[in-house]
Amino acid sequence: MIELNNAVKAEIEKVSEVSQYLWQREWAERNGGNISVDLTDIFGAVGTIDSPEKTLPLQLPMESAGRIYYVKGTGQRIRELRDPQYAGCVLRINAQANGYQILWGGKASDDFAPTSEFISHIKILVAKQKAGANHKSVVHTHPLELIALSHHSDIAKSSELFTHTCWKMLPEVRAFVPRGIGMIPYCLPSSEELADRTTEALLANDVAIWEKHGATASGADVLEAFDYIDVANKGAKLYMMCTAAGFEPEGVSKENMDILKREFNL
Repeated sequence: MIELNNAVKAEIEKVSEVSQYLWQREWAERNGGNISVDLTDIFGAVGTIDSPEKTLPLQLPMESAGRIYYVKGTGQRIRELRDPQYAGCVLRINAQANGYQILWGGKASDDFAPTSEFISHIKILVAKQKAGANHKSVVHTHPLELIALSHHSDIAKSSELFTHTCWKMLPEVRAFVPRGIGMIPYCLPSSEELADRTTEALLANDVAIWEKHGATASGADVLEAFDYIDVANKGAKLYMMCTAAGFEPEGVSKENMDILKREFNL
């Protein structure tokens, strides 16, 4: 098994930290949710690996060939990432971008495999990096209030309305989710259609909402990706609290939102 350097260990420790936040918030029931991190630039030389090469069900973008990722395993619980060698693994994509070798971890089972959503995570990271972003991590989770709001028959009809509903509830949501929230109409989980729509949404927005399912974000590390979802969910939660109390919230005025945008160069 490969010995991890300190830089890689630090990034994987962040995964363990975020995994416990997701579980404690009830955002990750059973094996729901996934985390991936691109470790290529900090991993170092690999050398000869004894582990067998395994085939992926779909072709990955060729830009991912030879790259190294940490990812949660299929069927593993987010809370189990407190032991990152058990519930996750470090793997290297092959030169054809259609298979991988496990370099580290994957102790949960003899036939350990990455999450079925791994392909969508790779597509997001490749697209982000091609667009010039420094994003190395993807988080998918099931934040309660964002999902509840995605069931709203009017608000969920457009990304603009969904974003404004969350933005207007707290200045920090406008400031820390500045590119907004992209709504994706319901798609079959783990489908290629969902992967492609999520990639497109995250090129324009900080958070992508899978209607009636969950949220996905990317960031420079797993903590930044988590922050985007966490802050967006605060806006949805405040809106739901107001409506549950029996009134439609007024929200921050358009004038004050424009001032905020100008003063903070959003």
